[in-house]
Amino acid sequence: MTFYALVLFIHVVAVLALFAVMSFEILSLTRLRQASSLPEARLWIEPVRGLPSVAMGSLLVILISGIYLAMRMSAFEVAWPKVTVMALLLIAPLGAITGRRMRALRSAVAGAGAITPELLKQLRAPFLKVSLGVRIAVALGIVLLMVAKPGLSISVGIVIVSGVSGLLAAFVPSRGRVSLEVPAGDFRE
Repeated sequence: MTFYALVLFIHVVAVLALFAVMSFEILSLTRLRQASSLPEARLWIEPVRGLPSVAMGSLLVILISGIYLAMRMSAFEVAWPKVTVMALLLIAPLGAITGRRMRALRSAVAGAGAITPELLKQLRAPFLKVSLGVRIAVALGIVLLMVAKPGLSISVGIVIVSGVSGLLAAFVPSRGRVSLEVPAGDFRE
C-alpha cells in the first residue's frame, strides 16, 4: 500500500464520518423540533454534545488530506479543488454557528422546569434546519465536484445550486410526527 492510497482511504473515511454526523443531526433535530415534553427534548439534545467535535475533526482531516491529494495529482492547476476548498470553508462557519446555538439550547433545556413557548421557539428555530440543509447539500455538491472534476464556471454553479437547494429543502414542511415504535399486535414470532 502506498502513502497516497492510505491518505485517500483516510480522506474517504473522514467524508463518511462527516455524513454520519450530519445523518445523526437530522434525526436529533427532527426529534427536537417535535418534542412536546422536557424529558423528550433532553433525550434528543444530550447525544448531540459530541457531534461538533467529530464534525470539525472530520472537516479538518478532509481539508488536510484533500490538499495533499490535490497536490499529488497536480490538481490545484484546475478549478474544482479550489472551489471545493471554498465550499468547505462555507460549511465550517455554518457548523460552528449551529454548534454554538445547540450549546445554548442544551443549557436552556437543562435549566428549564417545563417546556415553555419560548423554549419551543428555540427548539424549532428555523436557522438550525436551514444550516443543516445547506451543509448537507453543499457537502453533496463537493462530492459531485470530486467525481466530475468540472471547470471553474460549472464548479461554482454546482456549489451555488447545492447551497440554494439545501436552503429550499429546509423550508419543505415535515409530514408530522413519525413513530419508530411498532404496535404490540404487529409482532410475529
